[in-house]
Amino acid sequence: MLIPALFVAHSVRTMSAPSGTPFEVVIVAEAKEVPDVHRVWMAEHGILLHEIDLSGLHGLAKIQQRLSVATLTKLLLAEIFADRYDRILYLDADLTIHDDASAIFALDTGEFPLAACPSGLPWGFHNEADRTEAQAHFAALGMTPPYRFFNSGVLYINVVRWNRNDLSDRTLSFIGRNADICFLPDEHGLNGVLDGAFARVSPIWNMRPHKDMRSVTHDIARPVIVHHAGEDKPWRRFGYRKRLFPDRTAYRMYDAFLRDTPWPRWLDEQWSARDLRANIAWEVRRVTRALRGRPSAEPSPRQHAEYLTALRRYCAEESLADVEQGIVIRDGGPLRLRHSVAVAA
Repeated sequence: MLIPALFVAHSVRTMSAPSGTPFEVVIVAEAKEVPDVHRVWMAEHGILLHEIDLSGLHGLAKIQQRLSVATLTKLLLAEIFADRYDRILYLDADLTIHDDASAIFALDTGEFPLAACPSGLPWGFHNEADRTEAQAHFAALGMTPPYRFFNSGVLYINVVRWNRNDLSDRTLSFIGRNADICFLPDEHGLNGVLDGAFARVSPIWNMRPHKDMRSVTHDIARPVIVHHAGEDKPWRRFGYRKRLFPDRTAYRMYDAFLRDTPWPRWLDEQWSARDLRANIAWEVRRVTRALRGRPSAEPSPRQHAEYLTALRRYCAEESLADVEQGIVIRDGGPLRLRHSVAVAA
């Protein structure tokens, strides 16, 4: 699905500060996935295309239904672009960009081959059962306590250190040997190999949307990148596990982007009457369970409050590479870029 990649690429370019670090925006995809109309649009908007052959990776891992073998592309970038770039910011396609993502190019990863946002920390779970299950999986991956796990949807890669550590081949080999437990193959493979050996950066670079996102961004952290991981994608108006009346900020961003492209009706094509029925059924089920006093798939108000309290403490107190290097500041307020070009919604 190329439209989300175009959306992210265009957002990164348009949200960057004119006086910032020069950079190129590159979409890496198999040639068969890129129609001519997309190629023309990319060329007109300063977005480069690098074609890749992923046929050799088919069968390496057990890919979840909502994913494809393209999720392994990020593992090849440092080798592909070794003679072209010394730093790479890899971005998944299910993101929305709210500030200058190129500001991260000022970051020094130190001894580490990459920087990423930690996941699965004290603020990363809404209940103890989820924490226990996740930690059991981390241990199965061969990781050691305190399980410094990261989300691979946003990776800032030091190309030389990545290649010096032979991280591509080591991770692909790890995935091949552990296919049954690497159900998110790139993420689980990288974490299993690195076991916490990465530079930790602020949640603002890879922040999950919250039901009270406006208060979070005002009081805790002002995101540069929001990651719509899981089934609830910003380009789908209706679907299972979606609220009937969600925050539509991300959806409106897509609508504004598509308006002047060759694909102005693309959003309407991403859902059907079946999705609407599934959406209604989910809402009815959610409300019915609440009325009957049954456990919900969503965190309780108390759990959510505890989660936000832990996140607030983490953002205010944790030692983070981008804060230490002055790229991100606190100053007694929310985490935010030192030089912001936009206010995150």
